Amino acid sequence: MRLSSIATFTLAALVASSSAGTLVARSSCKTDNDCPGVTCCNLSTLQCVNDPNGTICDIAPKTTKKTTTTKKATTTTKKTTTTTKKTTTTKKTTTTTKKTTTTTKKTTTTTKKPTTTTTTATTTASYGPLHPSPMNPKPTCRSYTENFNNPVIVEADDWAPQSTSVDMVNISGSPSAYSVKNGILTLKMLPPTFNKSGQQNSEGVAATIDMAFEMQYGNIEIRVKANPVAGAVSTFNTMSASGDEIDIEISPKFFNSHGPTYFESNYFSKGRMDGPSKIGDHEYYPNVGFNTSADFHVYRVEWYPDHMTWIVDGQTVRTLNKADTYSSSGNEYMYPMEVSRLEIGIWDAGYQNSGWGGGPINWHQYTELDAQFDYIKVECNPEYNHVIGPRTTTNALASVKNADSDNKSQVGDKLSNGIVIGHHASPGAPKHH
Repeated sequence: MRLSSIATFTLAALVASSSAGTLVARSSCKTDNDCPGVTCCNLSTLQCVNDPNGTICDIAPKTTKKTTTTKKATTTTKKTTTTTKKTTTTKKTTTTTKKTTTTTKKTTTTTKKPTTTTTTATTTASYGPLHPSPMNPKPTCRSYTENFNNPVIVEADDWAPQSTSVDMVNISGSPSAYSVKNGILTLKMLPPTFNKSGQQNSEGVAATIDMAFEMQYGNIEIRVKANPVAGAVSTFNTMSASGDEIDIEISPKFFNSHGPTYFESNYFSKGRMDGPSKIGDHEYYPNVGFNTSADFHVYRVEWYPDHMTWIVDGQTVRTLNKADTYSSSGNEYMYPMEVSRLEIGIWDAGYQNSGWGGGPINWHQYTELDAQFDYIKVECNPEYNHVIGPRTTTNALASVKNADSDNKSQVGDKLSNGIVIGHHASPGAPKHH
């Protein structure tokens, strides 16, 4: 009720009595100010009325309530629209997932100098012959990419094997076996010895660099330009203390018949070369369709507890399943399973292995034979390895060389991790028989 004074109430009462007790409209209005001398403006009828009891003027119009209801319905419609937008957002999320899959495929390209290191995880399952339980303690393995921009490479007799501040170890026996320049590691095979008649009486002095840690299962990738001389073998391999081995061997003329588009993928179990009859010899020679020594190419080995895969420039060229290596005669799997060191090298296969690796090399024409490595990428399997990242210290070389001389190893010594100083990747004894 807008007016409540006694005077107004008296006036309303007089008007009401003269109209048989009913409320009397006086004129049209929009507000109470349009109704002088009358109680108020009825907002429902827009008429001036006497309203002594305050029951008409203060009642909101019915049409106003309907309008409010309509607005609420409109609001509900908007909420429905919002729900539709959420559905659209879900579709966008699905699109993002597809993009992630595309990025994964790009991982296998030959892009130079990768900077991102990933780790390879094996799906956890019940342990058994094809999925053995991890060691305790696990070997310490470094997941990183060595781009040869600032590597710490030490001589074997300066190396303390427990050190984690070193990237690589030169086990060639001479600092002259390698050089690093413009992001490229060059391994140099040096000439052999000759007798008085000028005939070669030893193989060329191999160059071998070991990673300063070990691995049990994981991925290894190298980008290498192999040497083009028949008999010179550029190589990457793993090696365990008891002879488990995985190989990539690159030579331009295997058996003096396989041309430079072939390379050898190979593996050993405790030094044994022959496998079960259903898979035959361990050696396999993929034809990759390009000259392996004409340019840099990416070679990758993925080593899992139950299978191995060899990949070249992103294309799978060989897969070996552990289940297929079971020897019923020995009741065992002839498959590399042991903790191994990782090494790269170049060696003379033309001296004792000319029937396999080409050659012999005419060493009177060369002062050295080189293989060039652009990067090495290591991805340790975290289920089987204690994984560490790249070294963080910059004065690692000084700290290693200042170690107690009594703890240093010498050429010919066997280190605690199985390395024999002076031995090289892929031993020079005959490999094929």
